[in-house]
Amino acid sequence: MEFEADRLEYDANRRVMIGIGNVRVRQGPDTLTADYVEVYSETQDARARGNVFFEGRGRTWRGEQFTYNFRTREGDFGDFLLFTDPYYIRAAESQQTADEVIALQRPSITTCSEDERQEFVMRARSATITDQSVLRARHMVAYLYGVPLFYTPFFRKNFDADGQLEIVPGYSSRMGAYVLTTYHRSLTPHLRSSTQLDYRDRRGIGVGQRLEWRERESGLRGRVHGYYINDDQPIWSERQRAIREGLVEEDRYWIGLRHQQRLGERNHVNAELNYVSDPFILEDFFGREFRRRVQPENRLTLTHRESAFTAALQLNMRLNDFYGNVNRLPEASLDVNRVEIGTTGLFYESAHRASYLERVFPEQDETNEDYDAVRVDTDHTVLYPMRHFGFLSVTPSLGYRGTWYSAAPDPVTVVELVPLRDDDGELIRVEDDEDDEGVVQFEEVERTEIREGDSELRHVLTLGLETSFKAFRVLTEQPNYLGQGLRHVAEPYARYTHVPEPNVLPSELYQFDAIDRIGKRHEIRLGMHNKLQTRRHGGRIRDQEDDRDELGRLLNDHDELDQEDAHRTRIHDFIDIETYTIYRLDPAPEQNDFDDFFFNARMRLTDWLRIDFNGAYDWHENEVRVFNTRWGFFAADRSHLGLEYRYTRDRRQSVQANIDLFPRGRWSYTGMWRYDIDNSELEEQVYLVQRRFDCTRLGIGVRGRLRDADETEWRVWAQVSLLAFPDQEMRLGH
Repeated sequence: MEFEADRLEYDANRRVMIGIGNVRVRQGPDTLTADYVEVYSETQDARARGNVFFEGRGRTWRGEQFTYNFRTREGDFGDFLLFTDPYYIRAAESQQTADEVIALQRPSITTCSEDERQEFVMRARSATITDQSVLRARHMVAYLYGVPLFYTPFFRKNFDADGQLEIVPGYSSRMGAYVLTTYHRSLTPHLRSSTQLDYRDRRGIGVGQRLEWRERESGLRGRVHGYYINDDQPIWSERQRAIREGLVEEDRYWIGLRHQQRLGERNHVNAELNYVSDPFILEDFFGREFRRRVQPENRLTLTHRESAFTAALQLNMRLNDFYGNVNRLPEASLDVNRVEIGTTGLFYESAHRASYLERVFPEQDETNEDYDAVRVDTDHTVLYPMRHFGFLSVTPSLGYRGTWYSAAPDPVTVVELVPLRDDDGELIRVEDDEDDEGVVQFEEVERTEIREGDSELRHVLTLGLETSFKAFRVLTEQPNYLGQGLRHVAEPYARYTHVPEPNVLPSELYQFDAIDRIGKRHEIRLGMHNKLQTRRHGGRIRDQEDDRDELGRLLNDHDELDQEDAHRTRIHDFIDIETYTIYRLDPAPEQNDFDDFFFNARMRLTDWLRIDFNGAYDWHENEVRVFNTRWGFFAADRSHLGLEYRYTRDRRQSVQANIDLFPRGRWSYTGMWRYDIDNSELEEQVYLVQRRFDCTRLGIGVRGRLRDADETEWRVWAQVSLLAFPDQEMRLGH
């Protein structure tokens, strides 16, 4: 034991060491500091008072009086403060037993430091701390600025785990008042549990459980989850009744599984299973998942990659009869990468598929019948890349594709006798002496019935030629606001494709996917790539693919760049535009010689402005057929404004705006508006105002979403975030 103090005394009769002023006592992992300390050398009992500070095993306590035995680890801490990052735990009284269980009286838990006002605090009647990491409290009440938020008779928290309580109170015009609660907890470093308990005034009580796993080194990630709700109002309007009648009941659920894993360096498994009670449960209760995929998938894929080829085995099957699907039971594939044939200069690549396919329609579809077939498809291509004049790239290619089907549709004309009826729906009869009611009259009606026919083998030949070259010119080497220097790169290209009419037409085959739609083609794709490039320092470079991220995450943090990267210069494409069209040498009767004029542009003029647009221009009708654009404006404090316009002729025209102002400031504002121009309707609107305090952030939000032609669903929620959890927030809100 180490003993330090401004003044040391030793009482030989009592065998006690006394320290006065700036006392420090150390033994093993325990450190005690105070104004006054007595330590009995035989028993190792310690008594301290005045600015007591004790640290042991990563935990710290503060108080005015302290009794502790360094040998047995028993003690009486009295009024103390425990800090275990990021939590502060205060108690009026406390004792520690030999088994390292600390008993607390009237404890409080907060993430606000002792120097800050306790904006958010949880208080309990009593609690215990076991193994210096697990807190168990009884009769816990959470307060926000002194206002009680919720009560729980029992509360458990493991400080070594990143437990997170999420409470979402709010109001929805469709759900009524609701409270959605989720408790997240790490069971192991790679396994996380989330337990849900939801109450919706108009819909009922819902419960759910989710387990998530993730291990970066092996590429292991996935989750299994289940959710159930006894829905009091699955149909809430006559319009909904017409759509949902017979498909939705009160017992509603969703069971799902996702799993991805690397099996060694070259093998990968990807699995997804979903079983739902009805086709509308995701739309009603899991909007984010519904927007990602309207119909959940059920598939298992095993992939093996080599330098020369990739092999895969896929299973895909519908589990719910109210969905349509192409079942693959199974599908094996082999893709051979482009490889040179000896030293001939010729290159070979191929793709092969063998499948048992089922086209199944929803059970409520009475107009289509299911069909199935075994399909074996093999596609081979030989290419001869050449370069002429030192700059012109020319690559002719020759391909063959053979596809065998175990069965094909066989249309058969069937004649049926149908009874005749008058305008009132009554059967038409003629008088008969033997039948007083008369004899019903019939007419012959022909209809086409699709039956399963014999096998088919389709042959497809493909002749191709691709040519392109790059030309560039340095416009200036002088620095400018775009960067260091300026260069223009132009790459014109042409791709000729000729596919003679196959021996079996698409109309003569079962239709499962794009392979079955292959038909006659004779066309040239004419295009041009234009780029404007400059050199920029590492601190100003953006990832070329970062525009695929969410709008609010596009801005990189320059502070994370090291000194070496900050001085490195790179080629930066600040304008990249591709334009092309397709000229049909042998168009179908309903086609024009030239297809639309297509364009796709990506502009990164400055760090604070991003512009993307793409579309298609119909020059036969002299009008735009498709046009989409997105503009993003970014500020140094991470504020941003996003503007988006989408147009599809005869289908849809809409605009959307997103704004996020001062996300790091005391006050922040978030808004989103999506407007349907054709119907003059505001489809969705979101408003969120947040105020940042010392250790909490408060917010209130409103969301309106047009769900039916005459109904807008409104939601109002309050939001509280604890700033001690920047990545995994403990919050109240939506």
